[in-house]
Amino acid sequence: MDQFEIAARLKQDGYCVVENVIPPGKIDSIREEVVAAQLAHHEEAERELEKTRARGHRIGVIGVGLLKQVINATQCFTPYLADPRVLGVAEEIFGDFVRISCTDCVVTHPGNDRGYWHADWPYNATNTTHVKSPYPDAIMHLASIWMLTPFTKENGATFILPGSHKYDNNPAAGGMSDIDQDANHPDEVQATGSAGSVLLYDSRLWHAVAPNCSDESRAALIIRYAPWWLNLTPTIRGTPDHERMVLETGGKNYDAVPVRRDQFERLPDNIKDLYRHWVSE
Repeated sequence: MDQFEIAARLKQDGYCVVENVIPPGKIDSIREEVVAAQLAHHEEAERELEKTRARGHRIGVIGVGLLKQVINATQCFTPYLADPRVLGVAEEIFGDFVRISCTDCVVTHPGNDRGYWHADWPYNATNTTHVKSPYPDAIMHLASIWMLTPFTKENGATFILPGSHKYDNNPAAGGMSDIDQDANHPDEVQATGSAGSVLLYDSRLWHAVAPNCSDESRAALIIRYAPWWLNLTPTIRGTPDHERMVLETGGKNYDAVPVRRDQFERLPDNIKDLYRHWVSE
């Protein structure tokens, strides 16, 4: 499939699995480096999550390790971020000046809890900054899950609800009385794929963390692409919008630390424009 076919699939189904974005000969070394970075920062990341949970907010899933802005620790995967089947799709949907809004690593360990049905920022109503429902029928944000290990039903490939990107609401904030946000849905499927594949999806698509019933951890990168007109400053720690909308309200948000200047300078030239807005001086 080329970017035009993938973009058409996204508009119709809300998601598409793109195979071999990271080549088979590179995936093992990239996975090892990314997972090592997550483990090295595990305690720091858990402290950040606990601060938010202590304020009464539901965030994260027990048994899932997280490292936000993993690009500050490693850039081993960055040459593939401009793959035309990913960035090209974002440009086909959004036009010029696409930006990356999130670069996280997640490691889902055996026996993790199931997550709740939600849509990603800016639609997740548990976040302080979110688009209020009913949502307009337009893609505002393109999310992707980069499979660093195979995603199988046994090891907890992400639950998705095909077609839910066309709904004008989602159950994350508990406002849909006919939906149990923590329960299985009769129409759910799991997004399976080989290591090196990428699940692309409209950020409105309902999805949830699935339990890992295998005996090995499952690793992935969470990378999101945004149009130039989507205001990302509430997600960037240290900005006035983040202070006003998140810290002063005592709320929670998807947010991340800026990209360090020294790490930005190490990026491939064709990737730098995707991260310029994140750079700390």
